[in-house]
Amino acid sequence: MAETAQPVLVMSPRYADEVAASVRAGGMVPLIERRADRLAERLAAEPVRVVLVDARGALAQGLAAARAIGNAVEARRGAMLLLLSRSDAGATGAALEAGATAVLASPFGEAALIDALRLAMRNASRLAAAGIGSETIGQLDPLTRLATGDHLQEWLTARLSAPVGMVPAVVLAVGVGRVAQINAAYGRAVADRVLSAAAQRLGAAVDGLGSAGDPLLVRLAAAEFAVAIAAEAGTDDSDRPAEVDRMAAALVAAFDRPFVIEDHVIHLSCRVGIAGSCGAETGDAAGLIRSASAALATARGGDAGTIAFFRPDPAGDPRTRLADLEAELHDAIAGNDIAILFQPQLSLATGRIRGVEALVRWNHPQLGLLPAETLFETAASAELAIRLGRHIRARAMAVAARWTGAMARLRLSLNVTAADLADPGFTEALEAALAASGLPPQRLTLEVTEGALINDIHGAMRLLSTLRAGGVRVALDDFGTGYSSLSWMAVLPIDAIKLDRSFTQGLGGSPRERVVVETVVRLSKQLGLAVIAEGVEDQAQLEAARLAGCDWVQGFKVAGPLPVAELAMFCADWEATDGF
Repeated sequence: MAETAQPVLVMSPRYADEVAASVRAGGMVPLIERRADRLAERLAAEPVRVVLVDARGALAQGLAAARAIGNAVEARRGAMLLLLSRSDAGATGAALEAGATAVLASPFGEAALIDALRLAMRNASRLAAAGIGSETIGQLDPLTRLATGDHLQEWLTARLSAPVGMVPAVVLAVGVGRVAQINAAYGRAVADRVLSAAAQRLGAAVDGLGSAGDPLLVRLAAAEFAVAIAAEAGTDDSDRPAEVDRMAAALVAAFDRPFVIEDHVIHLSCRVGIAGSCGAETGDAAGLIRSASAALATARGGDAGTIAFFRPDPAGDPRTRLADLEAELHDAIAGNDIAILFQPQLSLATGRIRGVEALVRWNHPQLGLLPAETLFETAASAELAIRLGRHIRARAMAVAARWTGAMARLRLSLNVTAADLADPGFTEALEAALAASGLPPQRLTLEVTEGALINDIHGAMRLLSTLRAGGVRVALDDFGTGYSSLSWMAVLPIDAIKLDRSFTQGLGGSPRERVVVETVVRLSKQLGLAVIAEGVEDQAQLEAARLAGCDWVQGFKVAGPLPVAELAMFCADWEATDGF
């Protein structure tokens, strides 16, 4: 008990007794100071490294007290927790600037306060264990109070250049997802508090594994962290040591529970990239960090919770290739090197081609025609996703607006991504592109997936409702791949569902598979929704879609994606021959 009963200096003008009781309940010893103007003097006299400043109902006093002791707390490699009233929750930035290392805003219970104090204790212990002294502590990340990438490089350099030879080390790069969307939806203050809370979760995960591997947690960039441990890592998954796997799993699990910030319940996710000094391309610290970041880039291509291990690419450094592609994508957008193809959609009721979906490929001057996946992955890493989406939609609408004859009646379907929905200027940009192209809104359908909606369902519903009010139609794309698609049918402002190809294949599958798909089609029709079967590749699937009651089909049975000139010939031939 003597080892865990650490002292905590508590400054609380109004709630000292209540706070002291919580400190004791957490197995710590409260040292009470009720006057803010005496806190610095009290700190100088007490051998403490954790200070709690209670600014509830006394914000000015609390901030002044925090500023008065901030340098002293840093010099001790300590931690300062500052409590705020709910009405002062917006003062988080001011509290951090005053020297607080963590902030807790009302309402909170005793358990939350104890957890915050324990995390403050751990943070102070981590600073001491990492050897961060007074000359370095002022360079800590101002938001999370974690060490920075510079300190990580120093930490690794010291180990990799040890006199006894290379000391094995592993870096786990952690990318936190959805922070940009949170910033766009709720503002910078909430996003900063989310990142601070995420740092605390990661710290608790690292501490929860004990001292295995001598871990160091740092913040590398806006939503990217890293953990370095002194451990050996093999060159593949089979010989990676257990402590590395445990650490990666703990980091991912830290995001299983949502974060509650003010009135917002926020779900985050993370992905992890792992690199060991034995597997890095270079034996220096910078090379090891770059390798971990490259592994994280690979993990970002997978689902939430993906863990990727760095493997050198015999074809060359993938980071260099990605950087080259990112630079070239700017020129591709400006030079119209993004090829737009159109895949016909057949109306089963009339037997006529009544619509097309715009699809894209990257016509790279050296690498040839690159798939859409490469294009969008490069756009995301280059922070060009919003610009690319606007470029594609504007060009496709301008092309479709010029069609004549039978093609003048074709509906144009365009894909909308999660990045598009998070763009605060999406509606205005779309309406401006529509007006510039001259395409009637009634000829436009926006296809959006459940995955794109889930990030901010209420905001997406408002956006889509506004567009539908202007005449644009909305289709729920890839239906059947999400976990709650049936519920979306009843509440989303949509006009159609588009069955994923895996669902379409079920039309020709077992009796049970057919029952499921046919039931979904029937339910959709009862809700007044049109149904488009995607991925129809043969006559059997076409007839099954017709018998199930689908309205439209799309797939290679009708035609693959076509350039504009070939689309015009295809439509003319279809009209002349009356289809199949």
